[in-house]
Amino acid sequence: MFTTLTLRGLIARALALLVAPLCLLTAFITERTANPPETQAPAVSYQNFGLFEAVPRYQGLTTDGESWYYSWNLGLQRTDLNHKILASNFIAVPLQFLLEGSNHIGGISVYDGKLYCPLEDGSGYLKPYVLIYDAKTLKYTGEYYLLPQELHVDGVPWLAVDGPRGVAYTAEWWGAEVLNVFSLEDFSLVRTVPLSMPLDRIQDAEVYEGVLYCGSDIKDSHTIWAVDPETGDVTKVFDRNLDNAVEAEGFTVWPMPDGSFFHCTETGASSVNVMFRHYAKP
Repeated sequence: MFTTLTLRGLIARALALLVAPLCLLTAFITERTANPPETQAPAVSYQNFGLFEAVPRYQGLTTDGESWYYSWNLGLQRTDLNHKILASNFIAVPLQFLLEGSNHIGGISVYDGKLYCPLEDGSGYLKPYVLIYDAKTLKYTGEYYLLPQELHVDGVPWLAVDGPRGVAYTAEWWGAEVLNVFSLEDFSLVRTVPLSMPLDRIQDAEVYEGVLYCGSDIKDSHTIWAVDPETGDVTKVFDRNLDNAVEAEGFTVWPMPDGSFFHCTETGASSVNVMFRHYAKP
């Protein structure tokens, strides 16, 4: 029998086939490049992803110390630490959200076998969702939450899970004056924490040993910040000093054998690529 479920599945597949080439074309037309090395803060190492490697990796970034997880506007990818692809979900946003206008997966976070993905419906930013995926397969679990729109008037560009505290953090894109703290159980708002200084253009963030580290796309500096999520105290870690032609994108933290700790991606304006840089703690 041809059921409604079958029809929905066919529509979803057809939409995926239509959207994927368009997104690839858009990504290729929007030229991206890394800035000259001499403008950078010293990196321990870096990789340059071009063409089809770059497209699934130009938004969010996270790690559990065993895999890299990437997001792009509509999809997800997991690789090992040597960048071998382990799983891909190129059109990861379910049809029901696409039909509502959701079009952007932001800075992601992984914890306890789950991948937490903030989802925006720009440019209206009326429905800031969090969708949950299986971290190994990148398949959607069916679990999702709608966050308070009044706390995310410019969308939800990133989400960072703090597993030991049982919470997740978000903040506004422009002039964030508070840190939003949500319960991991049901994403109910636990509290807001006033920040010691406003934060602008945070692209991605990650929690490590109780500290919330944030990677910004502030022009001329592209600062990495450290935030105490209990007190709201904000301190500068260092400036990446990227060329202003590029955009800082994904950001995560994890101590690696080569001495690197901060891991950042960036895109630019001359060719289709993503630069992935690894920095030590200053």
